[in-house]
Amino acid sequence: MGSSLDTLLTREVPAGDAARTRALAAARAELAHSPRARGWRTEALRVFAAPALLTLSVTGALLALGRTSVAVLLDRAPLLVVLWATSAVCAWGALAPRGRGLQRGGLGMAVVGAAALVFTRGPAHGVTTLPEWVCTASHVGVALLPGGVALAALRSAAFQPRRALLAGLSVGTAGAFMGELACSLGPAHVLHYHLPAWAFAAVATLVASRFLPPRSFAP
Repeated sequence: MGSSLDTLLTREVPAGDAARTRALAAARAELAHSPRARGWRTEALRVFAAPALLTLSVTGALLALGRTSVAVLLDRAPLLVVLWATSAVCAWGALAPRGRGLQRGGLGMAVVGAAALVFTRGPAHGVTTLPEWVCTASHVGVALLPGGVALAALRSAAFQPRRALLAGLSVGTAGAFMGELACSLGPAHVLHYHLPAWAFAAVATLVASRFLPPRSFAP
């Protein structure tokens, strides 16, 4: 039975075999300079952590600026937890090598979460002088940083549309989360201006991933 690659690289070369010595030294030097690949669990955690940490930062900023309150945060807490859970399942399903069940679960949770955003939203309260599309634009803007993290993670495997879409859905929860705290308009506004931003983040991640060269062609 042939020796393993690790054995060949660590075996001492007999004295006088100069060609093999040079080849082995070159191989070892190349391996030493090559970046160590991260596991898919680490990549999935990064995809989830990016929007999660961003939403924590946005929440702190909104509280500091008086754009939301602890009472609003507590009132929307169950839905915010649903958004975080959806982000986690979608991120895990996007990177897991055998994640068919997780992928279906993530897609289902995203549909349920989107419906909950509309049907749990009460009537509009307060006054705003900004056009409604500002919510859409701000939600898309919030998704840019986590979107970059997701695209970098997706390059670790061959392109698969469902995986890319799930990663985008995970990223899009950041904007949806912010909309629950910063926006006081009613359910129709959420349907027409919040959900399209979430959908755009998912589709944009899918399209961008399709045209980025993968670092690996693993399934």
